[in-house]
Amino acid sequence: MKKLLFICAAVILAASCNSGKHYTVKGNITADIPLAGRAYLFNSDRENTVRDTVKINEGQFVFEGTVESPEMFYISLDGVDGLLQIFLENDNYTISGTKDDFSNAVITGGETQTKLNRYTEANNGLVEKYALNDIIKEYGAEGTTEERKEEINAQFEEFNKESTALKDAIIAEDPVSHFALMFLGSEYYYIPVDSLSDLVSAFKADPEFAGNRTLADIDGYLQKELSLMPGNKAVDFTLNDPEGNPVTFSEFYPKNKVTMIDFWASWCGPCRAFNPTLVEIYKKYQDKGFGIIGVSLDRDRDSWLKGIEDDGLTWTHVSDLKFWQSEVAGLYNVNFIPQNTFVDAEGNIIGRKVAEDELEAFLEEHLNK
Repeated sequence: MKKLLFICAAVILAASCNSGKHYTVKGNITADIPLAGRAYLFNSDRENTVRDTVKINEGQFVFEGTVESPEMFYISLDGVDGLLQIFLENDNYTISGTKDDFSNAVITGGETQTKLNRYTEANNGLVEKYALNDIIKEYGAEGTTEERKEEINAQFEEFNKESTALKDAIIAEDPVSHFALMFLGSEYYYIPVDSLSDLVSAFKADPEFAGNRTLADIDGYLQKELSLMPGNKAVDFTLNDPEGNPVTFSEFYPKNKVTMIDFWASWCGPCRAFNPTLVEIYKKYQDKGFGIIGVSLDRDRDSWLKGIEDDGLTWTHVSDLKFWQSEVAGLYNVNFIPQNTFVDAEGNIIGRKVAEDELEAFLEEHLNK
């Protein structure tokens, strides 16, 4: 009898322990004519794709399963416009809304989704407070003066400060949380390496985040950043120039005292806006040992060549025309452009992501050593 009770207790305990290891998402979407067809649940990770589909019965559907790595998922319905975002953890959720406003359906349940709801509601209040939609339209409207544009920029900066403070306040309640990691996953490449290393270490120390894909991506980026710190040897590469001739970086940089890898593209507005300044800097410092190799993230050869010609970029240019899948951009952790890396004549990294307004001072320092 005691043995039987022990077995029953063990079964109950196991069931209890596993109760939080799966999710249930119950949806109820109303319409003039009850919805039928299929409902689809999916994430946006191309390498770790998750897909599920269930039948819709008079506007109701239920997804059940287990998510190994909590993250943002999306739900779509046959015959309904828009997508609904849901941060999916192994928890219970309910969704209620209408066909005509499906993307704004109300989601209840889930610790992270609850925090996200708080943030979204409060942030929407800030959007209204600053009339954000109106001033964005006004900024791009014909006839808006430069003075007014400056006022709008200042207004947007105030909104951004309040929005960031709102997010940070929720994160401060639990800095090592899926809510915090969700935002870190979209901001990590703007965070200084030392600060990012501390954040990643905190998450890696918590068993709850073992195997988390978002954390793995951030950590992979961090480890590559550490390998690209000043003092390390630059990663070598070979790419073709516009004439199809291979250019090997390790054969290029010994010709200069300082070499800049300029990651850019003809479709990149900020890159093109800075090019005239970079042309003048190149003219000023070329004879002092400054060289540039432009690595383009273009995908259209004609656009790439036209950008070079139109902007008068007389330095060496290479590209594999693979857009954001550029292999060299991957080697150098390029997540935004324009971006740069600087090496000395031995190929040692001496600087990365040097700001445009700091570029001349940086060159003065390293060319005059």
